[in-house]
Formats: sequence, C-alpha cells, structure tokens
Amino acid sequence: MAVGGYVYTYPDVARRESLLDAMNMLEPTDTQLLSGIMQGPANNTLHEWTIDTLEAVGDNAQAEGADAPADASNDPTRPQNVTQILSKTAKVTGSANADNLKRVSGKRMSRELVKKMKALKNDTELAFIRGTIASGVASNSAASARRLRGVKSWITTNASNYSGVSLTETILNDIFEAQWNQGANADSVYTSMKGKRRVSSFTAGATKQVDLKDRRLILAVDVYQSDAAKMVKLFPHRHVTRSGDYGTTATPGFDLLSLVEDTWGAAFYRRPFTKDLAETGDFTAKQLIQEVTLESRNQLANAQGTVFF
Repeated sequence: MAVGGYVYTYPDVARRESLLDAMNMLEPTDTQLLSGIMQGPANNTLHEWTIDTLEAVGDNAQAEGADAPADASNDPTRPQNVTQILSKTAKVTGSANADNLKRVSGKRMSRELVKKMKALKNDTELAFIRGTIASGVASNSAASARRLRGVKSWITTNASNYSGVSLTETILNDIFEAQWNQGANADSVYTSMKGKRRVSSFTAGATKQVDLKDRRLILAVDVYQSDAAKMVKLFPHRHVTRSGDYGTTATPGFDLLSLVEDTWGAAFYRRPFTKDLAETGDFTAKQLIQEVTLESRNQLANAQGTVFF
C-alpha cells in the first residue's frame, strides 16, 4: 500500500523475517574444579580411600651398639564419601523435532542434550564445592537422595571464620603458611569475583598473567606468588560464595578456598550417559544420568577462610 506516493515496508505482508542463523546463549559454565582434578572410578555407592601419615619428627641419635629403638607407628585412616546421582531430562514434541522444521542450530533434541550436559556439569560443580553429605534412605522421593560431601565441608583443620575482616595480603599468606606447616604448598585459589579482584590488587605478590599447560585455560590465567606458595592459580568461582550466604547488605561477605588440587579427585560410579525414556505420546524423551562422588585425599593440605569483606 502506497502512502503519500511512497511504498513503505511496514504494511507489506510479503516481507520475510530476518533471523540470524546462530543461537546466542548466556552460559555461566564455571566448572574449574571438576575440570581440573583427577578422575577415576568408584566401585560402590559408598566410596572409601586411605590416608597415611608419618610419625612426628623428633631428635634421633642412637648410641653405638644400642638395640633397635622402639618406634611408634601411625595407622592409616579411611575416609569415605557417598555417590550422588545427578540427572537432567529433555523432552521435545514431534513437531518441534521434525526434520522439515527450519530452525537455528539444527534439530531441537540435539541442542537440548548439549544444553542439558552443560547444566549437569554445572550441578556437579556446585555439589563438589558446597555439598553436604547425606547417606540417603530406601525411597525414591527427592528428600531421600544420597548427597556427596563437598570441598567446603571437607576442609576442617585449616578453616577460619574471619567475621567481616578485610582480606589482606598478609592474611592470604597466613593461609598459605598454614598449609605449608602441614607439608603442602597451595596451587590454586577459588573465590568470588570480589575476592579475585582483591587478590589481584595485591602488589607485593606480583600477580601475573602466565601461560600454563592446563586444559581449563585457553590463553592465560592469573597467578600469585609469595614466600609461602609459588605459582598459585587464581580462579573466580560462582559457587564458593552465593547470593544470600551472608545477607543482602551493600558489601556482602565472601569466602576463599586455597587448595592443592591433586589432593582431590572425582570418582565416577556411573559416568554420564543418555537413556531413552518411554514415549507415551507425540514426543521424544531422553534422560542424562551420572553418579559421582568427591575424594578428599588429604584435607590437611587445604585451607579455607570464610566471611571476608
């Protein structure tokens, strides 16, 4: 329809849509811990491992010709964790998944499974950081599920509540020193973005950007160096502190985890797999399932500080 002698696009019903042939999606998939620790099998839903220690260091000088000394010896301990079942379900109608339906990014079910797998990894990371152990009961209700024990729950020896104290470089190095006193050297820090920015502002430790051979890293990562710890990788993490942990004030607190990553492990009782669900109508349904737990191979080597400001 011409208006004032001009033909405009607005009333033209023959116009075709302009749709970018790419899908944009916000993906907060921070799974640094799951991606960075060692992985292995679990052979039952109750997973155990052993930890041994040396006897305390002492003065050792023996007289010539003396009898063999009577030595004390420490027995190993046997920590345990339970496997947690994590699952996601994708359901797509026959119409939505039809071959002749033109869409962005291919078949809808294929795209849904990619999204669900990423979401499953996110949920696993949350459990590994914040999980509280629950042995579960013989029931299929959600409240009876087994729950694994996460990093924040495992670290008890070198754990301090700072009750609103500002994180300083001295405090960070005191945390590293506590780990060194146990015979360990911190190699990674997980904290909120606020905590990460605070550490990055320290000058004495010369926070730097370096290239590292780490499958989590595409280009480089911030590292921090000090007398008590060398080449400590700094990871901003979404789950170490979450909204609501410490109220809703203008300056909410945050936590910090200082880890030795090879003292942690992911033990899979069932690695992620896809299962076809019964089709009782005009739809396709698939379930993603995995069963996994977290090994704390020596919590003494790790540390955490809570309620920093």
